[in-house]
Parts: sequence; C-alpha cells; structure tokens
Amino acid sequence: MPETTTKERNDIISTLVVAGVVAAIVVVASVFRWLETFSREGISVPVPFAGVPADFAPGDGLPVTTVRVTEGDVIAVGVNALSTVSIGASIIVGTVAWLVVIALFGILALRFLRGRFFDPTNPRLLDTAGWTMFAGALAVYFLDTFGRNGVLAAAGLGEFQPSSWAITASFIPIWIAATVLGLISLAFRRGIRMQRDTDGLV
Repeated sequence: MPETTTKERNDIISTLVVAGVVAAIVVVASVFRWLETFSREGISVPVPFAGVPADFAPGDGLPVTTVRVTEGDVIAVGVNALSTVSIGASIIVGTVAWLVVIALFGILALRFLRGRFFDPTNPRLLDTAGWTMFAGALAVYFLDTFGRNGVLAAAGLGEFQPSSWAITASFIPIWIAATVLGLISLAFRRGIRMQRDTDGLV
C-alpha cells in the first residue's frame, strides 16, 4: 500500500476541513430556508416569471423604478396538506442528500489519507455519491413542483404555468456532476485492474 506524502496529507486534511465547513453551511442554510418558507405570513416558494414588469423603489430613499421580475416569492395561506408536506420534505431531502454526499467524500478522503488510492471500495463510494446526487435532485425537483403548484393554487394563481426550463436549469449542473462522478468511478476501476495486472507481472 503506497504511503501518502506530506503534501498529499496536508491537501487531504484541508479537504476534510472544508467538507466539515460545507456540511455546517448546508445545515444552517437549510434551517434558514425552512424558517423563510414556513412563516407567520404563510408558506413561501420561489417562482420564476417571464420578465414581468413591476414598479417599486429598490431601497429606502430611492425613486420608484420599473424593473422586469424574473423570479419572486409567492406567499399563500391555506395551502393543501400534500403540497405543505412536499415543500417540507423537499428541504429535508435536499439537506440529507448533500450531507450524505459530503460524508461519502469525507470517507473517500480518509481512505486516501491511509494510502488506499486504488481500492475497490473507492469507486463504490463515488457511485453512491453520484446516485445520491442524481436521485436527491430528482426527488427535490418533483417535491418542489408539487409544493409550488399547491402554493400557486392557494394564492389564486392556479392557472399560471412557470417556465419549465427556468425550474429545471438549476438542477442540470447537479445531474452533470453526478454523471462526471460515474466517469471518475469508471477510471478508478480501470486503474485498479491495471494495478492488479501490474502486480501479477512482478
């Protein structure tokens, strides 16, 4: 088993520290999102708009300006139970998915720290992280859709259809990243086979 160099150990430890910080940020951001979503005013969800003109003052003491709104929060009361549960589940599922992915990368980093670079477990960790990202984003997408539709209906905007592209666009980078993890996992498997072949020749 190859030993890690000092520089490699420092890089891996830095990665673990960053992973811990990112995990904390994910939790804090999720708590804030929950509090902003379920407020005394009602349930709030972000909704994309096709550049709807609106007149308002962007700050205290500033003149009223005409702007085109591409996204805004719609707040409604009396949202049906299914949509309410979907919105809450979306926040929870998204948080858990990111924490699982961060934990898997942390485990992978610890294995690297111990010199286990070309180990059969590593590609499995990458596969699990990739599928967690893909499935988690897909679940959040559908849960958000159910929740958004319920809030729009409660707000009297049931006939309004948000742009599908504007909703889907934010999920595309996650699905691409999940695909890239699958390719990296494939490269790891090839490296493991090559190492085994090389060891067999020695």
